[in-house]
Amino acid sequence: MTTCHLPTRACSTASGISVADELHHLKHLLREDPVFAEALRCTDTTEEAAQLACHHGVAVTQEALWRNRGTLVRGGRPTWRG
Repeated sequence: MTTCHLPTRACSTASGISVADELHHLKHLLREDPVFAEALRCTDTTEEAAQLACHHGVAVTQEALWRNRGTLVRGGRPTWRG
């Protein structure tokens, strides 16, 4: 079993940055950082995933993560159960 250490601080969205830009940044981070990708895979909820992304400088909402759950990882498999 993998243990994820998630931050507890809140992340505020920066003005002028679109959801699409944040998702693009998140996908880039997933491709380039295997440690981050594995940590995201072991999150149980979109809340945990949003906190993890925030800790890595990506201000993405839980809703945006949920809507794009099938496109965040290769193969189009959902990231979190519905």
